[in-house]
Amino acid sequence: MGFVSKLVNATASPSLCDAMASITEAQFWQAIGILIRNYHALNKRIFEVVITQVEKQKDGRLCESSEEELVKTLQDRPSKRTCSGFKIGFKLLPKKLPENILGTGTIDFAKCLYECQFASDKLEDFSARLQEGQLLLESEQNSNWLQYVVKHKLLNWSQSKQDEKKDRSMRLVSLEQYNDLYKELKRKHSQHLIDLWKTAQESTDPLKFIYEDLAIAAYLICVWRSTTPDAFADLGCGNGLLVHVLNAEGFKGYGYDVRKRKLWSLYPADTQQCLFEKTVEPNNFRLDFPEINWLIGNHSDELSAWIPVIAGRLNLSYFLLPCCPYELSGAKFRRRNTKISAYQDFCKYIKLVSEKCGFPLVIQDRLKIPSTKRLGLIGIKRRPTIPIEDLEYFVQEELRKYRTGESEVKLREKEERVRNCTQVDKSIIDALVLKIFNQLLAANEDKWSGRLPMREIAQSLTKEELSGIKSECGGIKTLLRNKHEVFEFCGGDLIGIRTPKPMDQRLRARVTTKKRSCFFKQHHPLGCPLEDAVCSFIH
Repeated sequence: MGFVSKLVNATASPSLCDAMASITEAQFWQAIGILIRNYHALNKRIFEVVITQVEKQKDGRLCESSEEELVKTLQDRPSKRTCSGFKIGFKLLPKKLPENILGTGTIDFAKCLYECQFASDKLEDFSARLQEGQLLLESEQNSNWLQYVVKHKLLNWSQSKQDEKKDRSMRLVSLEQYNDLYKELKRKHSQHLIDLWKTAQESTDPLKFIYEDLAIAAYLICVWRSTTPDAFADLGCGNGLLVHVLNAEGFKGYGYDVRKRKLWSLYPADTQQCLFEKTVEPNNFRLDFPEINWLIGNHSDELSAWIPVIAGRLNLSYFLLPCCPYELSGAKFRRRNTKISAYQDFCKYIKLVSEKCGFPLVIQDRLKIPSTKRLGLIGIKRRPTIPIEDLEYFVQEELRKYRTGESEVKLREKEERVRNCTQVDKSIIDALVLKIFNQLLAANEDKWSGRLPMREIAQSLTKEELSGIKSECGGIKTLLRNKHEVFEFCGGDLIGIRTPKPMDQRLRARVTTKKRSCFFKQHHPLGCPLEDAVCSFIH
């Protein structure tokens, strides 16, 4: 490649490199195979990689090949290989740059060498080689990136279990079309929506919610390019942001929620007319517009399990992004399979519900959104192979088996009850906080901060002391989180006393500082370790 070489040695991360000081040829090519399809894991400015061309080197010449053959050859033993190497053309999709970046990867099996070059000076060319069991990386510059990022990833990938059938993100849409559209939606809508957030004085993080719903909108638009809806209905639409963006992009739709949100009155008039404050009662809910042929459940909580039921009853298609798992009764979801995560278990249950409601195939795709709950489920219009009577029988059996004692299905109430310990009498809260604080003090030796397991703290409190908060979400855990200036979660089940830190000078003007008395000044035997001028609280 003509590099001015800077050889990167394995001294940057001793613990990792000591544990993986030597790798085999099979492990090296496994890591390279993962790298080729996951360059975005090395660079946060890149959204995704698209392989555009694969050629194999055979008998001194290049001939057409495929990504499938490339993957298989990288996994084969050397004796089974039918070529001496590959040349791979790929395209990097940047998150912000307007133009995509072309790249070329070259595999040389004889030299155990992979070389990567980019048609842009914004990214660094590099090579990776296996020599006597050691992973060697070379580049013209930026050795720290190779040392701390590339090498770390390659060594981890060399030890990972191969799973080519693993559920990959965004399988149903063109990654390039999606990325271009997402960037366009951000350009058109993000600043205006952030301004609306400020006007409404929303307490939620605008960057998280706005960019997440823009990403969901971009995904749906890409899916709908092959099956355009006449109109959609977003059940449990919340702040109505997804409805607003999709309407603005030419997709007619409506949003229903049990409570009107502050943002609704700030949207344009045509969006406001499409948002309805209406309880979605699953057993008698009817849509107001006959043209609706798609349902959306975007983090719809208690309604999630009902989305395929309602879609089945009304003969509609649906898109569901499940979040908090609930039974059809509105009770918390009861695990069916403890061998997988609760979220995976719930998604599997949704597929079962969909099958019973007449959807023979439910497509699952993993979205790229700023949320840990990002598995999307799509049920295309049900087939009349299952009579509606069978659907209703299944629903009633589920309600009978998992009913919580209520005579009716109990979903979200119109007036949301505040359940974060803020409604508990202050004297009860203060007494509990002081008792737990003194308990932690007694458990330490250095007279400043002790640690105790949450279980031990809870067991030390009487029923009377806990009775005031036992109906609150999270109970004692929520209480401790709300008092974050006093307590800290130390990992696992351990709770400790937080050591006060000086106030950031940039935060002096914030109204949250200097409004309350310093807890440590009042209650810690050593007082507050901070001077009054740098403490966030009043001394």
